[in-house]
Amino acid sequence: MSANIFYNHQIFTPENWDKLGLNRGLFFGESPFTTIRLSGGSFLGLNHHLRRLARSIYFLWNSDFKEFEKQILDGLKSLHENEGEFYFRITFVKNLNNEVDFFIYKLPFIDNEGELHLEVSNTIKGKGELPNYLKIGNYTEHSCELRKRGCSELIYFNYEGELLECGTNNIFLIKDQTILTPSLVPGVLDGICRSFLLDFLRSRNFIVRETKLLRDDLETCDEVWLTNALRGVRAAHLLGTRKLERKFFKEIDEEFITFVRNYDQA
Repeated sequence: MSANIFYNHQIFTPENWDKLGLNRGLFFGESPFTTIRLSGGSFLGLNHHLRRLARSIYFLWNSDFKEFEKQILDGLKSLHENEGEFYFRITFVKNLNNEVDFFIYKLPFIDNEGELHLEVSNTIKGKGELPNYLKIGNYTEHSCELRKRGCSELIYFNYEGELLECGTNNIFLIKDQTILTPSLVPGVLDGICRSFLLDFLRSRNFIVRETKLLRDDLETCDEVWLTNALRGVRAAHLLGTRKLERKFFKEIDEEFITFVRNYDQA
């Protein structure tokens, strides 16, 4: 006896499951993705995003990225625009018949984030087995707490009291003009914008440390920066009720934007 699916008042047998669009992302949360910004005609950090996807689908499904890369590039080319700002998300799925595929989602990007108010999450993260480069599309816990707390972003620690990251951002602390960011321990995404910022800061001879950070480091820092591939680097305004400085951030902001635009051409 084979498995069946009841949907929209009909019973579907396995040979017809492809009509439903069902996949292991819906069933088991396996939906590796990457988010890219198209800015002024350039896909920022495209090569790094493709590398993330290649590693992700190999890890999850032992799939070869080569057969998909040209299709993705063709899709991006067909959706490309020379002007404006756009959000792109490339997501891979494996359907219930074990066939791997992807889709590209495009949306005009409007930066309406406003001032960043950070709070420490009530959730404590455990150690997992997933690699640091893997992004999968399950933000339910983060989204629910964010609505409840009424802040812009949440900061996570693990059971050892180590600072990890935010819900959709990597985090940097600035104290006495030293830039600190958590090492790539389990629970810290190897973010593409994080990597760009580290390269930029080191190329300008700033003092940068990837290290173990604790609650006291967060509470005594001067500035808090967040990074992700869509919004770049931003300085938070509030940590709880404490107003944060933004002086150092203002010194590097414009130059970093130029650095990212030129990264793949370097």
